[in-house]
Amino acid sequence: MSREHPGGLRENFRQLPFWNPTKVFENERDVEVHQMDLNECPYPPSQKVLAAITAAAAELNRYPDGTCPHLTARLSTATGVPIDNICWGAGSTQLLTAATQIAVDSKEEIVVPGIVWRRFAGIFQALDADTVEVANRQDGSIDVDGLLGAIGNRTRLVIVLTPNNPTGLMLSEDELKALASDVPENVLLFLDEAYHEFAMFAGGADPLPILQSRRTGPWVVTRTFSKAYALAGLRLGYALTSSEAIANAIRLTTSTFNLAGVAEAAALAALDDPGYTRMILERNAEESTRIKRGLERMGFDVMDSVTNFISFDAKQPAAGLVQALRARRVRVATWGYEAHGTYLRVSTGTPEDTGAFLAALEDVLSAR
Repeated sequence: MSREHPGGLRENFRQLPFWNPTKVFENERDVEVHQMDLNECPYPPSQKVLAAITAAAAELNRYPDGTCPHLTARLSTATGVPIDNICWGAGSTQLLTAATQIAVDSKEEIVVPGIVWRRFAGIFQALDADTVEVANRQDGSIDVDGLLGAIGNRTRLVIVLTPNNPTGLMLSEDELKALASDVPENVLLFLDEAYHEFAMFAGGADPLPILQSRRTGPWVVTRTFSKAYALAGLRLGYALTSSEAIANAIRLTTSTFNLAGVAEAAALAALDDPGYTRMILERNAEESTRIKRGLERMGFDVMDSVTNFISFDAKQPAAGLVQALRARRVRVATWGYEAHGTYLRVSTGTPEDTGAFLAALEDVLSAR
C-alpha cells in the first residue's frame, strides 16, 4: 500500500502561503481608490477593442481555439518567429510555470536574479529543483556576468526579466548579446518581456532579433497584452520560442481551454488601434516623470524605471508606508523581499492618481 505524503502534498508545497495581490479590503469597497500597486493600465481598452469583444461575445457558448490562429499569424509576420513556434497562456506567470516544468527535472537547477517579481519567486519555491539566486548589482540591475558565472553542470534553465519587475530596469544590448551567446546550448534561456512595449518606447534594445541572430541554444521570450494594450483582465500572454518542440511542450503543460473566448478578437483589435496604444505609452511617460520628480523633491532615491511603475528607497519600513497610504485610499506595493524592506513600487496612473499619491505620501511623512 502506497504511503501518501503528510497532508496530501509534495514536500515543496507544504506551508507555502497564498499571496493575493488583487484582494480588495472592506474599507476600499464602494469608494474611490487610487490603484497604483498592480502595474495595470489606468485607461480602459480602446473603443475598437470593446466593439470587438461585444461582437465576439455572441460565441461565448463555444470553446475558443487556444492556438489563436489569426493572432498567431499576425505576430509571426511581425516578429519573424514561425507560426508553430508561438504559443499562448494566461499571462507570463502561466508560461513561466510551463517553462520550469518542461526544462527542469528533480535535483536540477535554475539560475535566476535575486530580485524578480514576487509571484515568480513563488513559482521557484514550488519547484522540486534547486534555485541558484544571483544577487542584483548595487543599483538594482541584473548582474548578467554573475548569472553566466553561476551556470553549472546541473543548470537547465536561466531566467531573466527585461525590463525587470520590481526595479523597472532593462538590459543593455551588450548584456542581451552576452546571454544569447554564452548561456550553454543545453540550457533553456527564458526572457520575460511583460513590459516590452514600454522598453521599446524608451529606446531599449529588442531582445528578439538578438536571440534570432546569435543564439544556437533554446530560448523562450514571453510578452503580454496586459500592460500597454489595457487587457490585463483578459489574461492573454504569449511565448515566442526557438523551436516547435518547445512550443508544443508548453502547450502540453497549459490547458487546452486556458484562454477566454473573446481574447483573440480583443488582441487583434488592439493591434489595429496603434494610436490608442501610443496614447497609453505617452501618458505613462508623462506621469512617470511627474512621480519621479515629486519623489526626488521629497529627497528619495528613485530608480530609473522605463516601465509603468517606479521604485524608490523609502528609507523606512515600506510595509508601514503601504498601510498608511492605503488608509488614504492609495494602493502601492512593497517589493516583497525582507532584504529590501524599505523599497516601495508605485504604478503610474492617471494625472489624478499621481496627484493623490504624492499628496498622500507627503501627508504620511509630515505626520511622522
